[in-house]
Amino acid sequence: MTWRQTDMMFIGDYEVLGSPEEYKLEASILGYLNEIIGVFNPKTNLLNFDSLDYALFYKVPKLIVERSSDMVNWNKVKLSNPIPIEYKWPSNLSVSFDVELHIDSFYRINVVRN
Repeated sequence: MTWRQTDMMFIGDYEVLGSPEEYKLEASILGYLNEIIGVFNPKTNLLNFDSLDYALFYKVPKLIVERSSDMVNWNKVKLSNPIPIEYKWPSNLSVSFDVELHIDSFYRINVVRN
């Protein structure tokens, strides 16, 4: 996830402390700042550090759109626009592509894990 503050952006690694139900996080920001403890509220999607709330942006995994006429052999579909690199929950994420629609075409989105 990415932490944004006014016109600055900090990207760091976040680790859940204790049980996941606590939603307490320790952040290490690119090695420049000491670790800080925050609390995440999943209902509001806000991360609170030092009494300040921050909206989170989530990384989008690599997505591949594929098309098939028999659901056995799949071909990659060229997208009209690049997939965004991040999104803000609960906003949606959409992909678009220009293809001729056929009655016997099936589409799927393949999520590539790193």
